[in-house]
Amino acid sequence: MQSTKVKTGNEARKAIIKGVNAIYDPVKLTIGPAGGNALMYRTYSRGPRVTNDGATIAEVIEPKNEFVKIVADAFKEACKRTNELAGDGTSATTVIGGHLLNKVFEKIGEQGVIGGQSGDVMKIRKQLFEEKAQVIQAIKEVSKEIKSQDELTKIATVSMEDALIGKLVAEMAWEVGIEGYIDVVEGFKGEIEHEVIKGMRFPAKVPGKAFVNNPARNEMVMQDVPIILTNYACDSRNEIGNLANKIFTETKGTKLAILAPSFSTEVLLEFINAIKKGYMIYPVKVPSLRTEQYEDIAAYAGARFINKDKGDNLNTVSLVDLGFFERFIVKDIEAREDAIATGGKGEKTDEVKNRIEELKKQRNESGKLSQGQKALIDRRIASMASSVGIIRVGAPSQAEGLYLKLKIEDAVYACKAALEEGYVKGGGLCLKEIAEKHPDFLLSQSLIAPYNQIQENAGEELKIGKDIVDPTKAIRLAVEHAVSVVAQLSTVKIIIPESRDESPAEGYNNIARAILRASEKENNAPGEDDWDRDIEEALRDNG
Repeated sequence: MQSTKVKTGNEARKAIIKGVNAIYDPVKLTIGPAGGNALMYRTYSRGPRVTNDGATIAEVIEPKNEFVKIVADAFKEACKRTNELAGDGTSATTVIGGHLLNKVFEKIGEQGVIGGQSGDVMKIRKQLFEEKAQVIQAIKEVSKEIKSQDELTKIATVSMEDALIGKLVAEMAWEVGIEGYIDVVEGFKGEIEHEVIKGMRFPAKVPGKAFVNNPARNEMVMQDVPIILTNYACDSRNEIGNLANKIFTETKGTKLAILAPSFSTEVLLEFINAIKKGYMIYPVKVPSLRTEQYEDIAAYAGARFINKDKGDNLNTVSLVDLGFFERFIVKDIEAREDAIATGGKGEKTDEVKNRIEELKKQRNESGKLSQGQKALIDRRIASMASSVGIIRVGAPSQAEGLYLKLKIEDAVYACKAALEEGYVKGGGLCLKEIAEKHPDFLLSQSLIAPYNQIQENAGEELKIGKDIVDPTKAIRLAVEHAVSVVAQLSTVKIIIPESRDESPAEGYNNIARAILRASEKENNAPGEDDWDRDIEEALRDNG
């Protein structure tokens, strides 16, 4: 194990600037209608891809230096959080944050000196948070509510950069509504197809990062999957392992989703080992479900609810107890967002219809229910009869299809964000106008940075028309997350990254560089101690 490496003071600040700019410099080139695309690798030898999505580009950037990398990872979190909560505004987050960090560190200077005096970075942090609160309030005050499909079309078109597809996305978003969901999947006909179907929503979580198979959207996605539904805690590795093996043997399949209140670490490890062997076991954590909600899901999935309170036994589960979803998506984010299921086995029979009628009868015929209880039944009915939009993205080539799919996903999220919080002037104008009203703010120049960067990327002066609008939520979160990460990084005086063992090749490179440095010094007639010290340091660094 290598000894801990530490940077402090001005050396730490230099690493912070390098780490932030490692993300800021490339991502800022993508913002705006004339922003550039990035050609980058994909994992698992799936070939290159082209995108201008800020979060996706930031995610693949991994600086080699461990001090720079830990800073870059911290800065990425701001972009990721905006992406998770709004699905849009990631490049704006990076541009605001990167510009602000550089400006703040210019003000701090070397050794934390401000204006020739000892600097108090905590005062800067406090000032940034105070200004941020005023900017957020100003954004809310100029925000306008979405009142028509035409307004939503403007949002989708700006995000999509394609009027025809933007109109299609807006139509679907308007139809499914603020509580609806639109899933963007790969198509195989070389064209874009779309439909709106019935689905089901309910609170659920992914119990471990290892099960997220769509990291770009922080999702665990399941296709054509049998399900087991139970309120038993899945704690016993042997019991759950035997259950899964029994189901795989009887179904002759390799997929299974288990919905339960909790999963122990040893059970999750058992699932991971099974996945390595080709058996896809999806744990879905549903800790907040009540018995009646389990029964709602059972009706939709065509499953039998394995209820511990009635003495049901997991060891006796058989094929007839399994439910089925054609597609099942569970989000892995801190903010609560319901899981989405479509194509339930029970939907193809009268089970869902009968269940909904039963709930309506309970609501209307019982005079003892409170308004809260009635509202709860209404939510349960809505969750079983949700509108779910499906957009299938096909294209002549895989690379084009991937690019188009990501753009459509961004447009979908932009529409959802606009339905939730409204819209503001786009193209950076909203923040620019707010900044011009507060020229004394430390934050003001950074609020104008997205507008300036859009103009710079265009290479000419762009006129921002009335049709160019942005979701309020995306702009609000961009400011919130950018300012928050910079305020925190501005207080850092010590960096301690995780130590890693260098490979022999890296060690030999270090020795070679040390010999080269020593040779150059010899030509400048240094003392012999310099030569020996450089080589000794390289050898010591290599273990």
